[in-house]
Amino acid sequence: SPVNMKYSKMTVEQTEEAEQATITRIKREILVNWALVPPMYQMLRPINQLIVSIHNSFPPAFGVASHDYFAKWKPITPDSISLNSHPDDEKIKKAVRKVRFFLHPDKLPRDLNAEQSFMCRMLWDVTSDSWEEHLKQKDELDWIK
Repeated sequence: SPVNMKYSKMTVEQTEEAEQATITRIKREILVNWALVPPMYQMLRPINQLIVSIHNSFPPAFGVASHDYFAKWKPITPDSISLNSHPDDEKIKKAVRKVRFFLHPDKLPRDLNAEQSFMCRMLWDVTSDSWEEHLKQKDELDWIK
């Protein structure tokens, strides 16, 4: 009946709104707690800071259910991407490749839920953007030399 369809449709809309609210919450948590520099939260952290702390943003972080896949990640240490306590571009590049390989959509398990998949896409996007920013700044500095 039309009345039942009306209420059925309302239930679907409420479910979609709840899912969207969850995605928005996860996005905010990732940006505020991992990706952006406080206190203004308008600039991405440098790539070397992001890749050594990315494991803190894998599920079960931010209320997203855990998955066995994320337990396979071996954290990247600050020492492993630096040379004489200065960030080393070649080591950072290798670490970024490791992160991108781990989070690549084709490499992810098929049984991730929507929240886990979104989280991986978000982490992938942030690391990609930060890496591009790093390369752009490096090119600008190389030009000055």
